[in-house]
Amino acid sequence: MKFITYKQYVEYIKSNNALQLREESEEYELESKYNKKKVQEIDKKHDKMFRNVLSIKKEMAKFINQFLNVKEKIEEDEIVQCKTDFITTNYRNRQADIIYKIKEKPVYFLVEHQSVIDKDMILRIWEYVGEIIRRESIIQKTYLEEESIYPIVIPIVIYTGNKKWNAKENMKYKQYQSKIYKENEIDFQYNLIEVQKYTFEELMEKNSLFGNIMIIEKCKTREEIEKMMDKIVEKIENKSEREIMGEIIKNIIEPNIGKEKAEELLEKLERKEETQMSPFTKCLLDLEIQYKEEGLREGKISIANKMLQRKMKISDIEEITGLKKEQIEKLAKENT
Repeated sequence: MKFITYKQYVEYIKSNNALQLREESEEYELESKYNKKKVQEIDKKHDKMFRNVLSIKKEMAKFINQFLNVKEKIEEDEIVQCKTDFITTNYRNRQADIIYKIKEKPVYFLVEHQSVIDKDMILRIWEYVGEIIRRESIIQKTYLEEESIYPIVIPIVIYTGNKKWNAKENMKYKQYQSKIYKENEIDFQYNLIEVQKYTFEELMEKNSLFGNIMIIEKCKTREEIEKMMDKIVEKIENKSEREIMGEIIKNIIEPNIGKEKAEELLEKLERKEETQMSPFTKCLLDLEIQYKEEGLREGKISIANKMLQRKMKISDIEEITGLKKEQIEKLAKENT
């Protein structure tokens, strides 16, 4: 058995305290540099962005197939999204980010998004997994009327922070280390997806909304965001993807790149929609827009004529109808 002296113990405590103080100091410096409330608001928007994308079954199926080592490809009609709110063992309301289940099997996918490192993430995931197992057991006993079989739960943590993830991913490395009781360690771990480990090219090849979001999260400068967003917008194909990306540009990207560049990207998305229409569909839509514009113009002219008959000022008519001064003066001549 190995012993340490009291002096060695004191030195260990001092060095441990010094490390803790340094970490706290770094956190304080970050909070002083950036407005804490603003940081929390941005984090909430980013969390919502991840939840919204992975709430689309097609995107969740792509995510599972692209980022996890699954032996069989998951199809979108094989999975169903589950409720995420439940009470943990600490009797606090806790909500996981995303939970999906394979329809015909007791297999769950639990997804948590983290922008900061949580050293107790393994415990949090452990609680969520335990609650999913408990719920599944109740469902099986209620509907199958037999002894329940515990489900498989695949926990996933998506980390988008700048620092390298240094929290323990396996319960056994977080536990007290003992050679005597090694066989009794709990071998439980989560799958970590760390954005900084992927290159822009690898994420672009995924050709998915989730991959696009990972690209956005990976960008560190305005120039990088602009460059990558141009590439993302160019690759987006269907309408639902365009709508989601439009919301992301307006709510998350715009503060970083400015309104002018954001509007340019939104215009690109709209133009892309036009190029994907058949010529006949585009012709019909153009005619519809034309009829609406002509109807609106005729309505304005009718109102302007009535206002001229009541001898109202041209400046007032211009302000109310939105017609140009020259147009109103022309109408006035026609009415005399």
